This record gives sequence, C-alpha cells and structure tokens, in this order.
Amino acid sequence: LKPLWFKALAPNLQSSVRLLAETPRALHSEVAANTMPCFLVPCGRCNAGMPAAPGRPASPMMEISARSSGSSDSDVRPEVSEPKAQQDRREFNFRTAALAVRASNRLAFRGGAAEEDQPANDSEVDGEVAPRRRAAKRASLVEQLRRHTQRLTLKRVTQTLSTHKDEQIRGLMDLLMPGMLLGEFSDFAKAYGDEAFCSRLLRKYPDNVPKCAEKLKQALLWREQNRELLTTRKCPQAGDYRVIGADLEQRPVLYMCMRNQLLPLGQCVDFMVVAMLRAIDNMPAGVETATHIWDLHGMMIRLNWNPAPLVAILKMAEGYFAERMHQVIIVDMPRMAAFLKDAVWPLVPDKTKEKVKFMTADEVQAHMGQHCPTDVTGRIRGTMQQNRDSSVSLEERRRSWMCVDEHGELAPAFA
Repeated sequence: LKPLWFKALAPNLQSSVRLLAETPRALHSEVAANTMPCFLVPCGRCNAGMPAAPGRPASPMMEISARSSGSSDSDVRPEVSEPKAQQDRREFNFRTAALAVRASNRLAFRGGAAEEDQPANDSEVDGEVAPRRRAAKRASLVEQLRRHTQRLTLKRVTQTLSTHKDEQIRGLMDLLMPGMLLGEFSDFAKAYGDEAFCSRLLRKYPDNVPKCAEKLKQALLWREQNRELLTTRKCPQAGDYRVIGADLEQRPVLYMCMRNQLLPLGQCVDFMVVAMLRAIDNMPAGVETATHIWDLHGMMIRLNWNPAPLVAILKMAEGYFAERMHQVIIVDMPRMAAFLKDAVWPLVPDKTKEKVKFMTADEVQAHMGQHCPTDVTGRIRGTMQQNRDSSVSLEERRRSWMCVDEHGELAPAFA
C-alpha cells in the first residue's frame, strides 16, 4: 500500500505499523502493551514470535502467522476470558481496519494510471516535483470521496453558485423553476421572488447564498400563508400606524404612537404589515427603504406584555421585508418596557441594531428636521405634541389622523 492512501484513510493504522516495524524485537511486547491499538494488522517480519498484549488474547492473525511459521503453541499466549463488550469492540475495530485497507486498495487501483508518475528512487522524492504530485493525488482522493458522499440538499446546490452577484441572483431565481427545490410553491408565492427581492437578500446577507436561499424559502412560505392579507389588505385597525410623509431622499416616513393603540400587540401584526405595504407603494424608483418612528409615549403594558409578536415582526423584517428598513427611531421608551427590549434585543442581528435609534421627543424632532422637508417636520412635530396633550381625546385625535398616499397627497388615514 502507498503511504498516501494510509494518510487519507487510516492514519492511526499506518503510524502503528511504522512504529512496530522500526522498534527492536525486544521492545515489541512493550509496544504492543502500551501503544499498539487492538485492531493493528502486524507487519510480515513481526508476526512470528510477537507476543500478544498483556491482558488480551492473541489475535486470529497472530495464530495463523504462528502456525505458518512453524512456531509451537507455546509461543501464543492462551486466551483469557474477557467481557463480551470488549470482545465486540475488538472485533469491530479489526473489521474497521480491514475495511479501511480494502477501500485504500480499491482507490489505489483506480489511481493506477497516476502511479506511473511516481518517482523511481528516493532521490527524486526530495525534489520539487514530488510534493506537487503528492498534493495532486491527495486532492484527487478528496474529490473522489466528496463525490461519493455528495447529497442533493439546499445548501449543497446553493454552494455551487458563482460568487458573481448577477449569477447569484439568477441562481436564486432558478430555485423557483419547476422541479427545483422551491418549485413546489404556488405562482402567487413565487411572484415575490423576483430579481429585486433576490438582490435585497444578497445585499443583506452578502456572499452567503445558502442563507439567502433559506430566507427566500421562508419569505415564500410566509407569503403563501398570508395570501388573503396581502391581496385584500383588510385587517382590524389597531392604532395610528401610517405614512406621515417622506424625507429629503424620498424615503417614506411611518409614524405611530402607543397612546393610540387600540388592540393587544398580538393583533397589531397584520395592521403593521398593511402599513408597510402602503409605504412600499409610496416608494419612487430607486428607493427601497423607509424610516419608522415608534413613539412609545402612553404605552399600556396590559396590551404589550407578550414579546412574541415583536419576534414575529423581527422575522418579517429579516425575511419578507429584508432591506426595507432605513431607520427605526424609538421615542421616549418607558422603563417598564425594558423587559420587552431585553427579550427581543439579543435576537436582533448586529446590522439591524445599527439602524435602531433611541431618542427623546425633542431629539427626534431635531433629527427629522435635518432629514425631512419643512412641511413633513411640522406634521411630525404637531402630531407628537397632540399625542402628549392630555386634554385631547382619542376621538379628536382619530379625526386628525392623516397619511400620504402613493400620489404624495394628504388623505384620511383610516376612512
């Protein structure tokens, strides 16, 4: 056997055989007792006269070797009774070694054509050609083993895609073809997996095609499950979440105040999805993100004690609405809401954490004044002041809720 195949398949077996061959005969007993594994296949010159390891019965190969070399029965130690588990383990190790040798022989026979390129003497081994040949043979062996164990999985298919972005996009879209891994989804679901969405996934998870493919699958599944909501956009009004304007870069600005929350947080998820869809409708060509202002003034803990809906919103932001968020500005977060942040914050990716800002009411008004037109800044300031005025009732506030439609015109938010 060539050392290369031992190195690839049975490194422990090869090291044991070499150690035994280079050790003086007088030390064979000590080697067998201390360093030799129980599945060792002894070399030819050591079969005769090599005692078994203390506390172990002689192996079948040693008995055969002793008889063939003319040794008497006294040269072989008598069998000592041992537990059944040890016998099974020894037999399993011996079979493992035999299978390894058999596999290496088979691979060596396959690479017979490459054997002709082996150096004829030891002097050539020290040259520069031999290491390259050994590396090439090792790479060939690894490739053969990889092909034998390759399985058709989502990760394996996506790892073969090119690193070029255009080819990555085409590769993700090809997964939607009939007969491919995502081809079983309906046409309604697969319509969302267009070039723009695949591009946003690759921008959120750069050079991580398997992750993008998994997020694509999750997005299609979510779209399939929420088909009625996405097509009708009908859901109970849960608050005042609406598009209140756009910044200087034409990115939509959404605003909501927790004082105007009408339903428990678990029933607000669909309402927030519809608000986000309306913001996407307002995005002009070249704009793909929006700014969200979450005003936590007047937050009612009895409606927001369960953090599970926040986790669902986070999953949507990382999947179906990937790369749709420019900023999330959280205003005046009360101390009693800290438990919600502690429950959700560890699940937020670092890239998303950079987009979340915690500000006071005065800070957000100054911040939006730098990034929004004057009329939008005034609208945000007036809305925040109204929500903090205890003399204004909920019905009065509801009548003043206005939004910006896809034509840039002000209209009643919830007619």
